[in-house]
Amino acid sequence: MIGGHPTDTEPGTSLSTRIALQLEKAMDYSFRNEELLIRALTHSSHVHESHRAPVDPGDLAQLSNEQFEFLGDAILGFVISEELVRRFPQYGEGKLSRLKAHLVSANHLHEAAH
Repeated sequence: MIGGHPTDTEPGTSLSTRIALQLEKAMDYSFRNEELLIRALTHSSHVHESHRAPVDPGDLAQLSNEQFEFLGDAILGFVISEELVRRFPQYGEGKLSRLKAHLVSANHLHEAAH
């Protein structure tokens, strides 16, 4: 155990915990809330695959990163909107909306990331 956390090789350590510990090690950073970190890294498809019975939608929201994705999308949209209004005060709502839609689109973000 390191700092109250199991090591990534300790018997009985879950795969999620091992991945979180490896991420912390790679980043040289220790997250304060391991449960939130694991949730942030957990896709809804994994939740479905790891449960034998169907997962209730309310439980899915608490077990996967879907709510974090929703919040992240909203924050990104707000930041982009604010910057567009600052940079282009002469543009109307329609043009600003089209620009924002393009900038936050999956295709554009994928291109920007590479």
